[in-house]
Amino acid sequence: MLRFRLGLHCAACALVSSLLSTSAAVAQITIDANFDSGSLKSYSVTRAAINLVGRDSYAFGQHPLGGDHWRWMYFKATGVLNTNPTFSVAGEFGGDNTDYPPTLANHELADHEMVYSYDGVNWEFFPHANNTLQNIGDGNSSNDLFTFNLGSNFTQNDVYVAYAIPYTYARSTAHAQKVIASPWATPTASGNANGVIGQSPAGVDDIGRSIPALDLYAYRITNPATDSATPKHRVMIATGQHASETLGIYTYEGLVDWLISDDPRAAALRDKTEILGYPTLNASGRYAGLNRSMLQWQNTDSNGYWYPNAVSSNDYVSPQRTEQMINGEAMRADKAATPGAVTDLFLDFHSSVPDYNIAGPNGEGGGGRDDWGYITNNAASLNNPWWLALKELQPNLLEETSGTTASSKTLTGFALGFLNAQMSVTLENQFGISRPISFYQDYGKNVGLAMYEAWIRVDNPLAADFDEDGDVDAGDLAAWKLGFGTLSNAEHYQGDANNDGVVDGADLLVWQREFGETNPNSAAAVPEPATIGFATISLICVHSLQRSSRRRAANRRK
Repeated sequence: MLRFRLGLHCAACALVSSLLSTSAAVAQITIDANFDSGSLKSYSVTRAAINLVGRDSYAFGQHPLGGDHWRWMYFKATGVLNTNPTFSVAGEFGGDNTDYPPTLANHELADHEMVYSYDGVNWEFFPHANNTLQNIGDGNSSNDLFTFNLGSNFTQNDVYVAYAIPYTYARSTAHAQKVIASPWATPTASGNANGVIGQSPAGVDDIGRSIPALDLYAYRITNPATDSATPKHRVMIATGQHASETLGIYTYEGLVDWLISDDPRAAALRDKTEILGYPTLNASGRYAGLNRSMLQWQNTDSNGYWYPNAVSSNDYVSPQRTEQMINGEAMRADKAATPGAVTDLFLDFHSSVPDYNIAGPNGEGGGGRDDWGYITNNAASLNNPWWLALKELQPNLLEETSGTTASSKTLTGFALGFLNAQMSVTLENQFGISRPISFYQDYGKNVGLAMYEAWIRVDNPLAADFDEDGDVDAGDLAAWKLGFGTLSNAEHYQGDANNDGVVDGADLLVWQREFGETNPNSAAAVPEPATIGFATISLICVHSLQRSSRRRAANRRK
């Protein structure tokens, strides 16, 4: 007997009739998308083919793209062991045939590789060679057909399939809780003790599923011991505005993980910078498997309504944009909680389909096939030290100037107009280039390292100034302790004072000689709130050397 378990609203009569006509063997394949971030309108199985119908993408506020013009897709197929079915999606991909001539239409799917996973955690790409895209540029989107398959049999009974590597709401929740549990993060002024700033309203999505109320999070990352009357640098970061743009969320995750890490450079940045993070801008849309819209207003792109004053019924003070208002008002309250600090930078992490109109010397393949950032088209932004440092660290990053101003109702405009950000940037990670999650997490780390390079690192640091922030202090001892025992290829920031590639007692002696000194070329050095006595230094030295001796002895016994 056929098992039909979609859990979604669909044209049941014709669909079930088609399904019941399939063979008993094929009928064992069932599809389910009724879970966090799952998204599919309907499906049918015909012999060795699984025919999918995507949900409306509502890709742009002014261009809803109804009629099954799909983009985000995420489902679980059961009964696929030892089979190699071909998946197909009919109809236009959301966003095609809008900005490009017919000869370039559908190029987003022509370049794209869907992903699959047996456990929902480890993801692989369907081979590009097994993709087909029919009716490219014929002007009739109803004839478009995108197909893909693995090219070999699945080795497990269940497989998850998605347009891109998913980032579920549950993962955001778990990550936010991990961040707040670290010693370097606290809830913001707008949140409760758990970092919750409010909840998205419950409701019903466009295919009839009940979506629960969901917690929205915010946190402040800094070294609280260095809080004082002297304002720190301030950075505000946000992600998840467009629910399906998951690669941007992985980049955000990589940045935050580095910010709370033991890396001495992250520690130096925390000493002089506060980072306010908002990881759940659109929790309801993500959980519901929407593309660019929120649960309360499912047929518009919410990014065009970041305005706190009631000028139109669509602004975020509208009752239909509760979730957006909670995040926006939290940002304003959290900014006000540290008066005097300047918001040096606001970052909004997104992802995008390939844009061949964005060209650059470091693009992959044809002009523009890579990640890019939208920045304001003025000299202050184009020559911003953070931006220049990021382009050095992330050489694939393309620069795209934007006309966004403080009057814009986008989030980046909101940051300029209501958060007084000196620079507001949208980072776009491109779908269609088959990169692992680690690529985006490393990219996020580089976003943080660029802050360190721009605001903290000094030229010609002292030998024992391991975090290179302009002075030799307890932070440098912490760096040496972390790197102690490294026997080759050690970097200076890991505690190598004498440039011999090893972190050992000799480097500690250099630190002892230089402790308390300040780089004469640095005006940015800020004294630590407390010093460390040399009696403590001696104890640390003895303990660390004993630990290293035990470790070397243990290695000899192996």
